[in-house]
Amino acid sequence: MAKKVTILIVFLEVSIFAAIAALSICMRKFMTPFTRGFFRDDQSIMHPFHSSTISSVVLYCVGFIVPGAVMILTEGIYAKYMHKRKKRKVVLNMFLWNTYHVVGLFMFGAAVTHLLTNIPKYTIGRLRPHFMSVCKPDWSKLTSNDSYIVQDICTGPDTSLIMEARVSFPSGHSSMSMYCAVILMLYLEKRLKCKNFMLVRPTLQLAAFSMAFFTCLSRISDYKHHWSDVLAGAILGMAIAYVIMVRMTQVVFHKRTSRDASSSMEFPKPYYHYSSSPIPTVISTDF
Repeated sequence: MAKKVTILIVFLEVSIFAAIAALSICMRKFMTPFTRGFFRDDQSIMHPFHSSTISSVVLYCVGFIVPGAVMILTEGIYAKYMHKRKKRKVVLNMFLWNTYHVVGLFMFGAAVTHLLTNIPKYTIGRLRPHFMSVCKPDWSKLTSNDSYIVQDICTGPDTSLIMEARVSFPSGHSSMSMYCAVILMLYLEKRLKCKNFMLVRPTLQLAAFSMAFFTCLSRISDYKHHWSDVLAGAILGMAIAYVIMVRMTQVVFHKRTSRDASSSMEFPKPYYHYSSSPIPTVISTDF
């Protein structure tokens, strides 16, 4: 009975994740962004068009694969450590249970980030800094002398680029990169404690944040987003990462017994026993 309930719960959770991901993808594929007008002399949307320094393919591959691999590897090492305390079958079940929840919550948060980024993109329709470059407006088509232009006067050959130029706020690259980086940083903070190697964890966290920060800055230098788009996207990604980590802490890291002492991996800390000899003897507290 318990096994059937577990399978049902997993099925429901996967279905919810798939529904959110599908909704976000359909929004990108089939929705038309709000058609926002512009001023003829608006310098903020007259920047040249550039290809992305960090493409979407690179963003999603690195953003998903690296944290996912780190989480699976960390849970595997933790399970190996627990193997010395518990039976192999119990350890395997614990590894599968923890990995499913950690990676599952991570992917769920990514889907939520993607969805919550797309909603304002298509409802606000803010113009990208390179809008004029891809729109190529024909001013002779104007039928009024109003300074604020709402009429469709774009003559650019690539309609998909024109459509993309209307979804500047917030930055999707910024929200997703910051989400992936911050969730990984918080996960390492909770799960990895290396008392003998104090710089391992902060170095990994710095590397994750640096990649996300570089991605955010590249969106401004590539004229893909205004600085406020990037800031809003980064805040959104970090906020979702924090909420997901709170849930991950409740589900995984607090599901431990007093026998385990701690859910974090800790390297054995040596201590020194001084005898009558002038040279201290190092005694390692093996697991």
